[in-house]
Amino acid sequence: MSSLCNYSHPELQITDGLIRQDTGRLFPYNPEFYNTATGLYGPGTIYCWYMLLVSVLISWAFCLADKDGPKKPGLSNDLLGALAYPVFAATDLVVQSMRILGMEKRALAIFCLRNPAVDLDLFGPFNTTQLDLNHIPPDTVILGQRVVDITRPLTICYSATPFLLILIVGFMIDADYARNWKPKPSARWVVNVAYGYISLMLTVFHFSLGDIGTSFCIAFYEAMLPVMSTFIYLSTAFIGLTFLTGIIMLVWSMIEKNYKDAVEALKALGGCIFFAGMLVVPSMLMIHRDRSTTIPDLGIRVSERDQLATLIVGVVTLTFTVVDVFRNFYQERHREEVADAEMQMLPATDGAAAHS
Repeated sequence: MSSLCNYSHPELQITDGLIRQDTGRLFPYNPEFYNTATGLYGPGTIYCWYMLLVSVLISWAFCLADKDGPKKPGLSNDLLGALAYPVFAATDLVVQSMRILGMEKRALAIFCLRNPAVDLDLFGPFNTTQLDLNHIPPDTVILGQRVVDITRPLTICYSATPFLLILIVGFMIDADYARNWKPKPSARWVVNVAYGYISLMLTVFHFSLGDIGTSFCIAFYEAMLPVMSTFIYLSTAFIGLTFLTGIIMLVWSMIEKNYKDAVEALKALGGCIFFAGMLVVPSMLMIHRDRSTTIPDLGIRVSERDQLATLIVGVVTLTFTVVDVFRNFYQERHREEVADAEMQMLPATDGAAAHS
């Protein structure tokens, strides 16, 4: 089994006479490991799914309030599509895990292919002899193909659970700022069922590996990766916007010769640099060091036609949601302006009637 982990480090092996492929990070010289990969879990499909998740969050956060006050988002095509994909992936994960039952150290193979740069010495000694990538045993190729098949739905399931958990926690919050947001019971039921089903399938998968220690390491790394990635993206966006605002304030204050505002702008820029250096950069280096990614390595390019097609679907869906939110916002604002204008006209109308 250690040989499969060794094969995922081609830079340490013998590659004489082999051509390095443009796709495939783990096995760039041996594309046969990706023969069973399909576009269902390709980068374009996953990016499309991410856009569906963002579309759901935007539509739920900015939906219009009902006449009785609170916002009540319900079932939508975006929500059903965003939930159907990880539910199918959870089912596929269990099916694929049944195919490797009985294989020794299968949990370690999954872990090292998902985190190829993590130090594996804690799991035991490994053979450091160089392997010839021209002559890979057939059973190793079959094992590698099945492990690659498992890493596909595994990534989706662990990316979906934090999203669903955020929604479920939002259902239970009873704070003042959350009382104006009450999703409909049908939407709550669907989200809870999807989260419960995915969690159950993940539990079955981990127990099927037959190695509690390595299985825990898989769960820990997979659960932390989407959280850290989301934190990095959001923090980078927030720090970037704040940094840009600080630069604009600094330039404007220097033009106006307002040194007090210039000092405040410099403080904002210093805070951005501090938080980026203390939080964002270390997290990015940690993920880069472990070569971890939320996109499974399938040897598939996002530029392929089927991946581009699904990616365009996600872009169109997210764009429509954003446009619809802005349209509803301006319509609601127009209604409020009309209502305020009517209220201001009422006293004048009543006074004119009384005078007559």
